[in-house]
Amino acid sequence: MKEQNPVLLFPLDKARHFSNKFIFLGRFLSKIIFSLKYDLKKAEIDIEPANYCLAALISAIIYGIMFLFVGAAFGIIMLREVSIFTFLIMFGFSILAFAGSLIFHLLYPKLAAYQLASLVDQELLFSLRTLLIQLSSGISLFEAMQSIARSNYGQVSHEFEQVVRDINSGMAESTALEKLAFRTKSEVLKKSVWQIITTLKSGGSIVSALNSEVSDLNAQQVEIIKNYSAELNLWTLVYLIIAAAMPSLGITFLVIASSIGGSGIGVEAVILIALLAAVIQVAMIFMIKTKVPKVIK
Repeated sequence: MKEQNPVLLFPLDKARHFSNKFIFLGRFLSKIIFSLKYDLKKAEIDIEPANYCLAALISAIIYGIMFLFVGAAFGIIMLREVSIFTFLIMFGFSILAFAGSLIFHLLYPKLAAYQLASLVDQELLFSLRTLLIQLSSGISLFEAMQSIARSNYGQVSHEFEQVVRDINSGMAESTALEKLAFRTKSEVLKKSVWQIITTLKSGGSIVSALNSEVSDLNAQQVEIIKNYSAELNLWTLVYLIIAAAMPSLGITFLVIASSIGGSGIGVEAVILIALLAAVIQVAMIFMIKTKVPKVIK
């Protein structure tokens, strides 16, 4: 089972045993977010949607109460008095914290499912190559999947481990693979699994189907890396402009403008420009890092 939402303040272990007296609130939310049931399964969070929604609601209420005090402190510091506006700021912070945390909690299973999909895509090419090599050497599909499950292919090994477990419990190979195709959020894995299922049912060669799939996936990842390399050149140029050119040019422009206007440029302005440039640089570094293709390890 996947780890629970790291910012959820109500433990999922307790959420599985909610009293029926309050569970109607969770059922109401789960009916609004109708895809939550499927997202929880794909994110491997083992809990009923109604229970998860109620835990999310309780956690959001706790966040709202916590930010009442944050809003009070901010209002007093900003207004330097306790007035009606201080209370408005308090409740504004509280409502925003409640709404934001509730929305995040409800969307977290979908985000977690996509995160698992990215982990699958990261290892999928190597695992499919291993599967192809083993099938080409005469090993059966089930034994090849067992080998993938026992290997160190991260989330891919975990997915095939569940397939092997289903087959060992008496499920047909095609049915177990169909279950995997419906469960995963990875479009690449889904496509590859359906290709194997179709070949199994038609009696064709799985080796030929997998060979074509591996070639396509390899070409796709090479294209992604090339596009990223070209995009990285542009971002490097932008970063150099912001990190080196803009601060020096900005200070030079201010010095010229202040000398023409008869006023001087203070140390505070220079420090502010330097801090602003540093913040923009850090933000750009994190943004570029998020753009790194998952195929690059």
